[in-house]
Parts: sequence; C-alpha cells; structure tokens
Amino acid sequence: MNFKTQQTLVGLQIAVSVPCQIGYIYLVFHSGIFTGPAADDLASRIAFALQNQLFALLVLLAMIGFIAGARPWASDVIDGNDQATRLAIQVRIQRNTLEQFILLAVAHLALATLLPAHLLAILPALVSLFIVARILYWIGYSIDPIYRSFGFVATFYPNIAALIWATILVLQARM
Repeated sequence: MNFKTQQTLVGLQIAVSVPCQIGYIYLVFHSGIFTGPAADDLASRIAFALQNQLFALLVLLAMIGFIAGARPWASDVIDGNDQATRLAIQVRIQRNTLEQFILLAVAHLALATLLPAHLLAILPALVSLFIVARILYWIGYSIDPIYRSFGFVATFYPNIAALIWATILVLQARM
C-alpha cells in the first residue's frame, strides 16, 4: 500500500470515528442507561469515578492477560522478550491503552469533583466508549497497524475533550 493510500485510509477512519463518538455519547448519555452517584457529596463523586474507571481498566487487564498467555507457547517470548515480532504489536497496544487510561482516569476524577450532578452520568458513558474504542483499536491494530486509527481516535479525542473540560472547570472554580 503506498503512502497516499495509507493517508487516505487513516483520514477516512478519523472522519468516520468522530461522528460515531459524538453519536455514541449522545445516545448513551440521553438513553438514561447510566446515572450519576446516589449521593452528591465529594466522597460519593470520587467513588463514582473510581468505580467507573474499574471497568475501563478491565480492557488493560485483558491485554496483559493476552500477552502473558502467549508467552509460554513460543520460544522467542517465553523469556520475557517484548521485542519479539510475535508480541511487539500487542505490547504497543497495551502500552498505548495504559497511556490512554491514565488520561481518562485523571480527567474523570477531576470532572467528578466539578461537574453539576445532572451531568455526572457522562462519566460511565465515556468509560463505555473507552471500552468499545479500545477493543476496536486492539482488533484493528492486530489485523494491521494501518487499521488502528478509528479506535485510537475514538479513545484519544474524548480524553482530550474531558481534559480540556476539566481544565476549564478547574480554572472557573479558582476565579
């Protein structure tokens, strides 16, 4: 595949991913499937964010388990070699998922302390998108790295939005 074709494919994945993210969050948030915490004190808000993050962390756990499970079956990776071709892509997928999870965790904890109570249900909606997007990233990247963009963007853009939103709320709270 030539470079121009690769650029077009990545651009198409991004162009499709963005409206899918927006539509997903809109539908999930407004469906009422998720609610905010039962109480509206700071401890309940932080507990709510942490409990939701647990579900996002399960994707990372699955990736760690996948890599660990592959090690005993191949001589080039049984010794812990994460540069072996067999696992190199899986290790990169896992590393990026950890990076994305850190962004999600910090942003969601900040948002949990600052959002109005009626908007807190956005956090589990965003976590559910994170889970779906990370699985799509994992599948796409495993097929061919050129197919990772949809899932990456569906994780990274919401994380950027959450971090910007949290930063704005922190600045407003300090004024």
